Amino acid sequence: MKGRYTDTFESWAWRMLMPALLVGGNAAGITLFCIAVLRLWSWRRHHAAMHWGWREGSQWWVVYFMLQVLGGLWSDDLASWALSLEVKSALWFLPVLVAMPGQRVARDFWWSVGWSVTVYVLWRIMRAGWHELVLDNPREWRYARFTGDVHPTYLGLHATVALLGLGRTWAMNVHKVLLWLMTAVIGIALGLSGSKAGILAAVAVVVLQLVLLARARRGASIAGVSTGRSHGPRLLVFVLVVLASGWWMSSARFAEMGSAAQVMTQEDAPVQSSSAGRIIVWQSSLEIIRDHPFGVGTGDVVPELMQLYARDGVDYALERRLNPHNQWLQAGVAFGWPGMVVFTLALLSCIRTAWRNQDELLLLGVVLVALHASVESVLEVQRGVVFILWMLMAVLPVVNEGRA
Repeated sequence: MKGRYTDTFESWAWRMLMPALLVGGNAAGITLFCIAVLRLWSWRRHHAAMHWGWREGSQWWVVYFMLQVLGGLWSDDLASWALSLEVKSALWFLPVLVAMPGQRVARDFWWSVGWSVTVYVLWRIMRAGWHELVLDNPREWRYARFTGDVHPTYLGLHATVALLGLGRTWAMNVHKVLLWLMTAVIGIALGLSGSKAGILAAVAVVVLQLVLLARARRGASIAGVSTGRSHGPRLLVFVLVVLASGWWMSSARFAEMGSAAQVMTQEDAPVQSSSAGRIIVWQSSLEIIRDHPFGVGTGDVVPELMQLYARDGVDYALERRLNPHNQWLQAGVAFGWPGMVVFTLALLSCIRTAWRNQDELLLLGVVLVALHASVESVLEVQRGVVFILWMLMAVLPVVNEGRA
């Protein structure tokens, strides 16, 4: 009986983590501290005799954090190195915390992400509508104004993960009409966010989910795939809603992608958009990796890039102090080829586990992370690194779980 109270408190602490991430990094840090205290107390009082349940592949994320630590040995900016360790501490902290015997994390993860994201995007839609109807200000529907303090790309990641669990995890008991309304709300919000990467990644993952659904209906054994009649049509409606709302409110952002092609083919092409800016920072990052095969150190990634931006006169990137905007390149600039290899192995380990266990949610989640990692340095901010590690530790199976 005593254990039930501590488990309940811990469960609700986990459920507060997604709202805290939407608020900001400090709130997330405080919430994680409270979770750690509750879980440690529960373990010491009620679960100390149990074996620890390490998640499969979690060692690669810990190794990646160790590279962050070692990267300080050849960093000139030690203040940035220390800040980086603080931001990325989830790489080791969450694998250890979830491995500790205690309250299960998966149910609280899906519940927290699903309802928090739904409430957040509903609020942003209502707020934008209020600004247009009452204050005659339609600009609140656009891009970062719509998403608020949450970067549009990260909101796209959060919203798509929420969709993956909709109807099978966090909202499996809601009425069918409400299920469809939630799907539409998430789709509309994703389209209105204007994140090109978020929209394209969401569409790609949902199409993959439809393929898996078709396989399951033909008799293939895929864990977690719902073969209900409404599941496929609901996903199709989601794709249509995302594309329609995205084109309606953010077509100009997709049109700017042509500027990226100009930058790749013309040396004197101006860099005036996020798409063109990404091409420039990718080219600059590759130049650093070529010259520094073991990286420039954890704290010196942006300063080294700033030197190249200044040399090449790329004011767009210089003014915004852009990082590599690609997690592989981020690892490569910081730690060279070893960093890129470790990050790749971390993702491949998750994909291997998902494929072996025929786990649809894990597979789609990892694919979604990989797609976002190709256009954002997703492990450089807490809304990325905490969310991703939390999701993986919630979905990944325990080592040797269920084996003879």
